[in-house]
Amino acid sequence: MKDERVLAMYDVRGKQEYIYRSRKIKEIIGASAIIRDVFSDYLFPSARKVRNQYKDLGDVEAVYEYDRKTVEAFSSEKFEERMEEGRYIGEVVYDGGGNFLILYRDKETCIRINRLFTKALMEHTYSLKVLCTILENPDFSHYRQDNRRLYGQHRKNEATESVIYPVNSLPVVQTDPLTSRPLSVQRKAVKKEKAEKMSLERAAKYDKYDEEAIRQGEDDGEEILDRIVTERGKESLLAVIYIDGNNMGAQVQACLDGKESYEECVTVLRRFSQEIQKNYVDDRIHAINTKLDNKYNDHLYKKRRTIISAGDEMTIICNARDALDVIKAYFEGMPKECSSCAGIAVFHSHAPYSEAYRLAEECCESGKNWMKEHKMNHACLMDFHYCQGGIGISLEQIRQKELEGKACSRPWLILSHSKDGEKETCCSLELAEELADVLQKLGRSNVKSLLTQALNSPAGLEMELERINAHSTSPLDFTLGGKLKDEEQKRKLLYDMILVYDLWFGHREV
Repeated sequence: MKDERVLAMYDVRGKQEYIYRSRKIKEIIGASAIIRDVFSDYLFPSARKVRNQYKDLGDVEAVYEYDRKTVEAFSSEKFEERMEEGRYIGEVVYDGGGNFLILYRDKETCIRINRLFTKALMEHTYSLKVLCTILENPDFSHYRQDNRRLYGQHRKNEATESVIYPVNSLPVVQTDPLTSRPLSVQRKAVKKEKAEKMSLERAAKYDKYDEEAIRQGEDDGEEILDRIVTERGKESLLAVIYIDGNNMGAQVQACLDGKESYEECVTVLRRFSQEIQKNYVDDRIHAINTKLDNKYNDHLYKKRRTIISAGDEMTIICNARDALDVIKAYFEGMPKECSSCAGIAVFHSHAPYSEAYRLAEECCESGKNWMKEHKMNHACLMDFHYCQGGIGISLEQIRQKELEGKACSRPWLILSHSKDGEKETCCSLELAEELADVLQKLGRSNVKSLLTQALNSPAGLEMELERINAHSTSPLDFTLGGKLKDEEQKRKLLYDMILVYDLWFGHREV
């Protein structure tokens, strides 16, 4: 190994802020795609320019990317050979879990590439920031030691990074009312006669969305959300589903246990990243598509839209009536070693998507907090919220107001691979579906009459259930054979179910 080698880690800063700064879903999709492709679009071309100053090879790549399909093992000997031959001036060590690491042949090359990379970001993405931390003289026999040193330096860089944007707006400049960015370019939106002034950031996101639409063979002239709602003008309910994996840091440490060298650690990390992508994204999207295709028998109908799918994280927008089916399809068949929490926000298509996403993310966090509080290790939980206002305030504040301080049954347990009694800690989707079969026998008017009673009067709820049973030809068991162990648990589950009864449970076959 040569002393001048440099290990560089790239970190895209403020991803969520950059993606959800806009309320327009096309901008959100475009921003997500910009972040996904930021290195292939801007870093690799910058590396080619620098390499061509040494040895002009045109558009031939200057940074070696390992084969992700075969999970190519890392070899320090092959890395040295590539650096010596002159074509490559760097090699991607690892790309996954939000980490992007490159080994460069020397510090000067790394600095020259980063200068061009930063300039390209400012010119094309305008305000997207990528922080680079470098470690000189990496020791190929001690990856974990180098990794600790690199992250220690990275934390220092995070604390001292610049917060200044590339351009400050003057009072005489027209600005975007949402972001305060200068309106610098004009774009003619689809179905509009006149061009619209917009900021460079917004234009970059629209341009990237157009590129994505062409790549996926979609008609940009159609409104995205109108393809998903049940019927425009009558029912425009959509659902944002945010799913995030559990205990990823612990899983990474577990796969590195007992390993030290770059060959061992990097190879196992590459394999781990490929498995995460397969288990949490690729296989899950296939399962969701299969479920909805079978439900509608129409492959041309746009039933859902994936906004973000990377690593262990996924954000999907779909028809509100399909949200529970999407969740069930996602978790059915998930490997035992994997677990995630999901959050669902049901909202009207004309409401700000970014607010619905924020609430879906808070619902997901609600499940994760429940797991930590009750020391659950291998469980998958879901929480949901029906958006009826509350823009700008937290999920906790909304529930405090709506439920008048009373607790709800959410989050629900979807599945658990553990044998340590995790099913006893909270209500489950399985219980909700069993109770739905009972409610189906009541008729919709009787079900809806239970909502107010379930919230305001536990005694009134019991009286209403007794009245319903008195008029029933055969008494109904609202305790599900004792599975709902007390009246409070039954009350909370009934209230939560009735909120979304028409969407998810009202048309179940009995």
